Amino acid sequence: MSLKIFSYGTLQKSKFTRGKEVKPGTLTGAYEIMSGNFPLLQEMYKGTNVISGLLFEVTQDEINEIDDYENMPHFFKRQEKEIVLEDGTKATAWVYLLNEQIG
Repeated sequence: MSLKIFSYGTLQKSKFTRGKEVKPGTLTGAYEIMSGNFPLLQEMYKGTNVISGLLFEVTQDEINEIDDYENMPHFFKRQEKEIVLEDGTKATAWVYLLNEQIG
């Protein structure tokens, strides 16, 4: 079983995308990328932004490894979101968002 991941930051150039088909896409909604040592995607209460990134597929073992890489759930949470690809088709993919519940 393969799972889709949408990456807007460091995962784009990680071992998880090496040798895989990646598709440019966007996530639209009340999100903002906070810059720092690495990009953080934060949910906002209002407004609409278009977040560009790459969509790729991983195995269950790989997503478990990515969860560890992303320090989930301590730093990030993973949610399914609708991604629009360049050709206009839509896909549901996991997106890592800043976990503001843990502080």
